Amino acid sequence: MVYSRTVDQVGADTVRIDSTGHEKSNFTVVLSVTAAGEKLRPMIIFKKKRIPKDNFPPEVVVRANDKGWMNHELMRTWLHEVWDKRKCYVNNPSQSLLILDSARCHLTEDVRELFKEHSKIAVIPGGMTKYLQPLDAGINKPFKDNLRAGWERWMADSARARDYMHTSSQPSEQYKGFATHVMCVTLL
Repeated sequence: MVYSRTVDQVGADTVRIDSTGHEKSNFTVVLSVTAAGEKLRPMIIFKKKRIPKDNFPPEVVVRANDKGWMNHELMRTWLHEVWDKRKCYVNNPSQSLLILDSARCHLTEDVRELFKEHSKIAVIPGGMTKYLQPLDAGINKPFKDNLRAGWERWMADSARARDYMHTSSQPSEQYKGFATHVMCVTLL
């Protein structure tokens, strides 16, 4: 996540940009909301081989994989750690509907079979998510805006940002701080 603008004198040949050096370190945040408006625990997937060793807030599920994306294995984790632990959980698939976009990891046969044991499933056709997925229609943009604002405030704190930029890898404390920030943003 980088600043969206720079500030310098008009006509300057070069513009100095402070950077963490980790712009390609991506992650995924999985947000979930029930029809009753209950915000479920967010899941953060870091691009790492292993989950950072830290005490993360219990309100956030933290996992890691080589890509930093959701896959069918993490879908299983999400089902058990998030979906099955919601307040309004009913152990009757006919009384529960889970709406998924058409991401490849949602469409694997083993994931669909597993989810059918827990809920009815509706898959939004490709290209229609921005119109039909409730999260895309009203939750994701404010979440991303708040996350970016927090990042910019954090980068403006020069001492913390300088320490972060001069480390060869992101220390565990940074992951914990990020998970805490995600938790706070989802509570807004």
